[in-house]
Amino acid sequence: MKHIIEKQKKIPVMFDVDVVVCGGGTAGMAAAVCAARKGLSVVIVERTSIPGGMVTHVTYWTSDFNNKGGFAREFITKLYNDGICIKPYYNPWPIVPYFDSLIEENKIRVLYLSNVVAPIVEDGKLSGVIVESKSGRTAIKAKIVIDATGDGDVAAGAGADFKQGRKGDGAVQAISLTQMLMNYTAGQIDYKRMCEIIDKAVKKSGKKYWYPYDKWHPGTVVGTRQTLLQSVPHATGYDPTDAVQLSDAMIEMRKQAYDLFILLKENTEEFKDIEFGPFSSIPGVRESRRIVCDKMVTKADIESGAKYDDGLFTVAQHVDIHRRDRKEAPIIVTKTIPYHIPYGALLPKGLENILVVGRCIGGEHEPLASYRIIADCMAMGEAAAIAAKFAIKGKCSLRKINVGNLVKEMSALGYVQ
Repeated sequence: MKHIIEKQKKIPVMFDVDVVVCGGGTAGMAAAVCAARKGLSVVIVERTSIPGGMVTHVTYWTSDFNNKGGFAREFITKLYNDGICIKPYYNPWPIVPYFDSLIEENKIRVLYLSNVVAPIVEDGKLSGVIVESKSGRTAIKAKIVIDATGDGDVAAGAGADFKQGRKGDGAVQAISLTQMLMNYTAGQIDYKRMCEIIDKAVKKSGKKYWYPYDKWHPGTVVGTRQTLLQSVPHATGYDPTDAVQLSDAMIEMRKQAYDLFILLKENTEEFKDIEFGPFSSIPGVRESRRIVCDKMVTKADIESGAKYDDGLFTVAQHVDIHRRDRKEAPIIVTKTIPYHIPYGALLPKGLENILVVGRCIGGEHEPLASYRIIADCMAMGEAAAIAAKFAIKGKCSLRKINVGNLVKEMSALGYVQ
């Protein structure tokens, strides 16, 4: 690879705050709101123009909320109270103004359409991040950095070790893409019936067709009459941390979506009137970097129901692995015994003043496929906010806080230990 030398230049400090949250997605929103509610000054840096990440862009499915309290409980209660959730599905679009209102009410500064491009780090200690946006290249100084990028971009950029994919070949779970189909009138269809419809349509078309994800069960989005979200497009064999490969995956998935649309519209009665709608602006990345942390959630942990002294909350979600290659079944599900996420899994080994939250925490390939869901990522975000409060107000390292008090506070909020 050829290189150029970038000229050294002064970078203006845009903000100097207690906490900078890198990524305004599932875990990032929880971290930012909870930190602000505890009296900390907070900036969120979000690469898209919409808060919520997977919650508002990609998924519309809920689980593992029963054993959660705090922000996670507040979120799911809001969905039910507003009539936009009928278990397990919800309408993602009204969540956007709700999250915007939380940002405004809690006086959080959010930078949309902005990218964290580098950590500010010296001798393993982070003191903020470099951001590129419409304002150019600027710095945000912060006492604590929360990496909620999903891919562990900040931690990896600061030198943290990481793992990726399954043992052996490093293959990661399929990336998916969500699309809106309009003028849908066929009602609820379970996935077995959908497979029959697809098979019949393929025979009628006379063309070859590969069904990327056969567990799709269509139904109108909660609160709408004729809107359908489909997430059938799945791309395997791509590294989501490689810009070229991720771009190629997007192209493949959009082609899959269009092929499915044509197949259904031209060859089925149930979908003959559907209209092609927009795609989510980000893909559904299930797995990328897993940062090596002080503690790692292991396969043995989820099989034995491991409990830790620094256990923040309990995960009861099963392992849900979407195919890593085309030879595998579209989804592989295995049961778990409820287990703890330890505080140590949020602390990147060898680094100070940084917490990782979301799918990039310290863990192995199989556990990741359990704890990567909405409820558990929100719980991680809240735990990180509490830890940041203790470190900042106690003027100590994140590793020197009273972890027992952190666990007690999570328990007092209603998180099952």
